[in-house]
Amino acid sequence: MARKEAWEAFFNRGDSAAVADLYSQNAELVMSGAPPIHGRQAIQAAVAQMVKSGVKVRIEVDRSVAAGDVAYFFGPYTVLQQQKVIERGTYLEVWHRHHGQWLLDLDVNATGAPIVGTSQQ
Repeated sequence: MARKEAWEAFFNRGDSAAVADLYSQNAELVMSGAPPIHGRQAIQAAVAQMVKSGVKVRIEVDRSVAAGDVAYFFGPYTVLQQQKVIERGTYLEVWHRHHGQWLLDLDVNATGAPIVGTSQQ
């Protein structure tokens, strides 16, 4: 799904508005250690803050399943700062086809073990 692959590209070029447009109006973004973020506007604000920090992401897909108007993706992600890995974790995304367009309804990210040599220790 091209829209799924666009998340990483939009984020890494610093386009929080384009990232937010991948989410449904009532989407939820859940990240380890933080309260859930509800709604496209709030998600855009959160993504804008991440972009401002200068990090980049790599997102892989280990599993994907689609049935009718619902699809999910699961896999590892990596966060880099100045090309150095600062975080690794796993994600689960639930996409739903709304009026013919695939949108993210639920995006859950779970941080893995701390990376040696980072402030996560």
